[in-house]
Amino acid sequence: MVLSLATALLLSTLAQSPSADRSRAEQLARSGRNAESLALFEQIAAGNPADTEARLWVARLQLRVGRTREAAAGFRAVVKDHPSDVDARIGLGMALTRAGEWQEALDVLRQVEKDAGDRNSDLHGALARAYRRAGDDRLALDHFTRAQVLAADDPDLVDGFEATAHAYGHSIEVEGFGEGGASDARSGSMTVGVRVHPRLRLDGSARVQRRSGSTDVLGGAGSLWRVNRSTTLNARLAGGAENVSLPNADLMAEVINYRGAFEVGGSFRGLSFSDVGVAAVSPQLAWDPGGRWRFDGRYTYSRSSFEAANESTGDHSVLLRETWRGWRRVSVSAAYAYGIESFEDLTADRLQSLGGNTMGLGLRIRLPSLTYVSTAWEHQWRSNDTRMDRFTVSVLQSFP
Repeated sequence: MVLSLATALLLSTLAQSPSADRSRAEQLARSGRNAESLALFEQIAAGNPADTEARLWVARLQLRVGRTREAAAGFRAVVKDHPSDVDARIGLGMALTRAGEWQEALDVLRQVEKDAGDRNSDLHGALARAYRRAGDDRLALDHFTRAQVLAADDPDLVDGFEATAHAYGHSIEVEGFGEGGASDARSGSMTVGVRVHPRLRLDGSARVQRRSGSTDVLGGAGSLWRVNRSTTLNARLAGGAENVSLPNADLMAEVINYRGAFEVGGSFRGLSFSDVGVAAVSPQLAWDPGGRWRFDGRYTYSRSSFEAANESTGDHSVLLRETWRGWRRVSVSAAYAYGIESFEDLTADRLQSLGGNTMGLGLRIRLPSLTYVSTAWEHQWRSNDTRMDRFTVSVLQSFP
């Protein structure tokens, strides 16, 4: 009797243990403890290779922790055994997109769309991300919109929709700053962006600045053209009559190429002040792996030609910026610049003393209303032993 009871208890414990492990693993996954959950699911899948759901969890978690190739292999293995499994095929599409194989991802996901219908938020989210990688923001926005209707509380889908709407939609940006110390200035600007084609956005801008008793006005137009899925070309021309501090003409051309986590590009800037011309070339590099950190760097060689003195001088500048996405909707940045810290704020009085050092701190808040609110404080030590502080506030509103 005792032996029979002990045997029954042992069998009951063994039968319940896998179920308890699975519950624990799923709980860990939902609480964000991905590495611990992955270890448990790997044990479950190793103990029972026929457990398809455990194998899918392993692949999902591998994708979460950045083991993209292993995740793709895991999803492929499930699809091979179960060709009609919708979750496995969607997971494979997501892994392929993350690995940069967006064309194959779209092939997989489009076939799933035919089989699974139009009511799967995971499918629409996966299609949206694949279309973004393919450079088709219009279709990406369409699928993110559909996904949000089906899963309005999914933060990943909400973030994807908002990022795409900012990149693809129309926009209005208002910015103002004030300076104190070595210079006393107030400035306000507005930029309106209109999407006229899936690959082309046109901008119009106006800036008013009051400095040293004079008021300058600068108006202009520009365009942002997506040449292909990984390259953008940005151009802008602005001008103003009889400006004292701001340039009378400002020409900018910039090309950026996106390669995985890197953004590599360069720009040319030509500015014409009342009696000085400035030409500048700036190679630039950014590293953004998509996590909490982003790094931006820019080097500039500029040449200023002074008409009155009939001479020209060359200058070197560098800008370094680190951004920390500490919270889902809030990011903090710190920057250091030597020389030209911002072409937009470059004024005639600075042209003979570009050797200043600038430190800056910034805060950016992304609101659910497709609004960015940004603030920045900069402190500058100039080569003539003077100092300047600048405080900037900007509001960017996008419209999908």
